[in-house]
Amino acid sequence: MALSEIVFFSIFLMFTLQPSTSVEVCPVLCGTQLIRFPFRLNTQPGRCGYPRFDLSCKNEAHAILTLPFSGGFTVVNIDYIFQNIWIEDPDSCAPRRILQGLNLAGTPFDLLEPRSYTFFNCSSASSTVPKLAEAKLISCLSGKDFSVVAIPTERLDLPASLSTSCSEMAKVLLPLSLSDWSDPGDGFILTWNEPDCKLCESRAGTCMFKNDTGTDVGCSGGFND
Repeated sequence: MALSEIVFFSIFLMFTLQPSTSVEVCPVLCGTQLIRFPFRLNTQPGRCGYPRFDLSCKNEAHAILTLPFSGGFTVVNIDYIFQNIWIEDPDSCAPRRILQGLNLAGTPFDLLEPRSYTFFNCSSASSTVPKLAEAKLISCLSGKDFSVVAIPTERLDLPASLSTSCSEMAKVLLPLSLSDWSDPGDGFILTWNEPDCKLCESRAGTCMFKNDTGTDVGCSGGFND
């Protein structure tokens, strides 16, 4: 092979086999949180992330997920393998945000294993608070003279589940993470199905767009079974 042909072939390989922009440029830290595909910061090129997976970085320290109809939430952790994102209310009262109407319309996210809960406002004396084991005291919504509790809706048929001094506030769907924690005010977990990068991530690969246009994704690198 002539020298000129070798040079041409080397240049061809360099341009055709170079890593995608999302591999080399897009992963970025916001505080201690690594932001990478399918997420991107809203200051990055559009192809760094999948549509509707935009985050912002507040004070270069906290990643923020803004839901179109429910406002901003602080990102605690992103699990790229199981495709979950743990978010919390900046004011540390996620139940209040849910009662105000958590609306995931227009987002790629769903609640993780939602369960119906009914919220009650129970008056002053602590003895009036429901004693049902599954009742959750919502401390961030409670006050000196009243307590707000959430009880699984399907458990409300139990005679001992409610006190006569408790009035119903609302029925809402709570994600598994919120209903199972000892302090439900901390936050909750959302999940997404598309793009599906679980297999790629589980094999330590890099999920990314296949081409410079379109939304088809593929896997770069990683290991086989």
